[in-house]
Amino acid sequence: MMKKYEDLMNLQAVSGNEKPVRKYMEDFIKKFKNFEIKYDNLGSVFAVKKSKNKEAKTLMIAGHMDEVGFMVSNITKNGHLKLQPLGGFKPEVLLSQVLDLHLDNGEVIKGVVGSLPPHIKNANKTQISDFLFDIGATSKEEAIEFGVKLGQMVVFPSNFTYTKNKDRVISKAIDNRFGCALALDVIEHFNDIDLDVNLVVGATVQEEVGLRGAKTATNLFKPDMFIALDASPVNDLVDNDTTKLGEGFLLRIYDPRNTMHQGLMNYFKKIISDNNLKHQPFISMGGTDAAMALDQQSGVLATTIGLPARYIHSSAAMMDIKDVNEARKMVYLILEKTNASEIEKIKEGYFD
Repeated sequence: MMKKYEDLMNLQAVSGNEKPVRKYMEDFIKKFKNFEIKYDNLGSVFAVKKSKNKEAKTLMIAGHMDEVGFMVSNITKNGHLKLQPLGGFKPEVLLSQVLDLHLDNGEVIKGVVGSLPPHIKNANKTQISDFLFDIGATSKEEAIEFGVKLGQMVVFPSNFTYTKNKDRVISKAIDNRFGCALALDVIEHFNDIDLDVNLVVGATVQEEVGLRGAKTATNLFKPDMFIALDASPVNDLVDNDTTKLGEGFLLRIYDPRNTMHQGLMNYFKKIISDNNLKHQPFISMGGTDAAMALDQQSGVLATTIGLPARYIHSSAAMMDIKDVNEARKMVYLILEKTNASEIEKIKEGYFD
């Protein structure tokens, strides 16, 4: 089951350049004839399976395809490249990193991120705009001869690996190929199972630069409930951190743009309790696609099933497979138990 997670994490696709991930997901979905593939106009991809129940509500589940990365924003006269971040980074993450530059012809060339050394420039004040991406070109003209153009994708190289503890994985793009792979698990598992909801499951584009695909896709499919599948940062290297790797999925009860609906929280907690699932309440200062879905149309019940991950928005993060398994169990149970009646009860905010 982990092969699709590895495959997807190894693909390289930043915001606006999600095609490799979309192609992988398309090829996978096509194997399951009970789902129809649909897209929004930005390139978000979803598999749709209608319920036999004509009164069914629509439940939408979405990962996002884009990973954090860069685009080429300038070529200096010496042949170095300036980079525009696509997603959030701390500058110290990038210094001395080897990155992949994708040319228009499909060729990938290597370069290294450098800046002035600290005895020339105050390193404490270094910004990403100070960095230079060195691909070995001796001049602007030579860089152009290589095929370099503004807007081309620059991304961290693939590095998926298991640690000595085989439950723990190191990889770039855990945020958020986890969500893409779990969406594919859902399609595979429920292809031959009838549900009491219309199921829309897949992945959005451009989450890392403003949750844009979530807005267009939510307006296209008009769900009654939206569940984002996303990786979220934990800092369990600090003794007093409340969330940890290996202790279950993250139930995001608050972020600045989405305070979890009390009825939805009660519903999810009942499922968790009834099925003895490992989970961790999570408060975040960031956001996911659920924040965008929340206030589309006349309002959508929206939240996030999260994967705890260390070191996201860097060249490599770490996750625990046990947490993936708990998240998968939760998503399956939500789909098995949710129907129009339950959604109305959620809106009322009460579950006994």
